[in-house]
Amino acid sequence: MSERTIDRRTLLTRGSAAAAGGVLGLPLLPSEAGAQTRTRARRTAATWENLVDKSSFSSTTAFTREWNHGYPWGTTHNGAAKMLSSKVSLSGGVLTLTATRLSQPDGQSESEPHAPIWYHSGTVHAKEQILVNDQFPEYDIQGEFRTQTGQGIWPAFWTTGIYPDWPPESDILEYVGDSTNLFNTWTKQAGENDPAERHELSGHDPATWHTYRVWMEKDGDDVLLDYYFDGTWKAGHRGVGWAGIPQYLIINLQMGSWASGIEPGDPAWNRQPGPSGNTTFQARNVWFGRTRNW
Repeated sequence: MSERTIDRRTLLTRGSAAAAGGVLGLPLLPSEAGAQTRTRARRTAATWENLVDKSSFSSTTAFTREWNHGYPWGTTHNGAAKMLSSKVSLSGGVLTLTATRLSQPDGQSESEPHAPIWYHSGTVHAKEQILVNDQFPEYDIQGEFRTQTGQGIWPAFWTTGIYPDWPPESDILEYVGDSTNLFNTWTKQAGENDPAERHELSGHDPATWHTYRVWMEKDGDDVLLDYYFDGTWKAGHRGVGWAGIPQYLIINLQMGSWASGIEPGDPAWNRQPGPSGNTTFQARNVWFGRTRNW
């Protein structure tokens, strides 16, 4: 979910190769991940630090300590939803984002493609940033999620470079109008409208709890990314030129726009097709941490 204009139709019609992986056991990672063959050492407590704990959704106090409401840049992005803190709730260690269809549009998004706002929804971003460099060469980011999917529904768990440094972007969970999850890695080597690498994941029920994870590791000026689903490795990507660029971590329930299967100029653009009533996206046990070289 980039901060720039993205042709999601182009994105969604490109193919991807399927890959198989082994079961993941923390804190070990597999010694081989597809074409990215490498050996990784066991992490020790002395070099590891948590930045967001799994308990951060256990109370308002815990949430406020580690998360902010809204996008880092405001209340709107490249969809048809305005993000409000009232659409974010906590209960029993679960974060719930709720998108509500409005009876009439509430203006339009400030971000391209300037969709009319037909939804009020919720998003949060971590106060701690991600910075893969020589001091912090590895990051582990993961959480358990369940979401409604379908036309007009666009939930995501993702990282993005701090403007104007976009890309990088890593989409750890992203459903754009259907039930296929997109593991996307965006780099400057790709076109403006395309991720450098993408892996599609289908055949599961996004409405039940699943674990989504990315492991990032510095490799020269690049960052290697391993994507996992329910503990199984699914794809290995390379973030070209990512090292040293800070990123935000975001959880959001966007709506409409490309998730509606339309683009500006379409006769249905002003209506932003999507579900009526309420749509929910839930998260629990979300955490991330990093290794530190002292």
